[in-house]
Amino acid sequence: MSYTKVYQFQDLSGYESVISRGNSALTFMGFGRILLKPGQSIEYEVTGQEQAIVLQQGDFTAWVEAGGARVIDGAKGTRKNVYDDLPTALYVPPKVKVKLFSETGMEARVFTADCEEGNVPYFCPPENVEEGEPGESIYKRKYRFIFGQPGKHNDHITKLLIVGETVSIPGGWIGFPAHRHDYETAKECVLDEIFSFQMTSEGTGKGGVMQHGYDLTPDNKKLWDEVNVIEENNTAIALPAGYHTTVALPGTKAYLLWGLAGETKKYKVQFDERYDWLEGCLY
Repeated sequence: MSYTKVYQFQDLSGYESVISRGNSALTFMGFGRILLKPGQSIEYEVTGQEQAIVLQQGDFTAWVEAGGARVIDGAKGTRKNVYDDLPTALYVPPKVKVKLFSETGMEARVFTADCEEGNVPYFCPPENVEEGEPGESIYKRKYRFIFGQPGKHNDHITKLLIVGETVSIPGGWIGFPAHRHDYETAKECVLDEIFSFQMTSEGTGKGGVMQHGYDLTPDNKKLWDEVNVIEENNTAIALPAGYHTTVALPGTKAYLLWGLAGETKKYKVQFDERYDWLEGCLY
């Protein structure tokens, strides 16, 4: 049995469903991709879910209609690359109509969470994304809260989704020590999580990451242990269970787009306590 599953995009024009409850072990969330060529547009109605649309490259103009009224009218976003530029994002609840148009072509990645009622549609420009640079040494990275967990930046925008980005230093770690969120305890709660990657290097422009997933017994014996080496930018991974952490291969700068959702909007995670002695990782 595989506890973590890697998905590759099919590069379909328009909206592509990548991860769903039908093809994964996730309970609460899914993931998709929007790919538009220059001059192309897409229109659709959101039903039974909320969406967080995060621009990766290119440009879009967005219109959102709710209750017969246009609540977002021609909001524009652009992004050259995910490593240096802060994102533009769009939150849309169920029961709205969305139209996106791209002048030069665009790619966006989309987190979804099942719900019948959402919050107010919201256009998030780069200046309303919080960026920080925690950690030391090989654990140093940038984080970006787009729609943060309770108590963090923009926590009020979405009903269920928690969405952000992390960018590593070359050969650096993202999320070490590993964490999990599988059980309802004083230290953790049940959350699905999805990662999506891009990678680059100064040498060939290509790169790779190792995605490590595992779980432990109460006395810290391994229950299962999986490593996926990911070397393509058109990739996402579903994380329904277990501890997880990511490291960029030597010379690689890794971009990680992450999203979480549960039955309600909450956030508690259990870190691998075997590494409590290690300083400079988290903050």
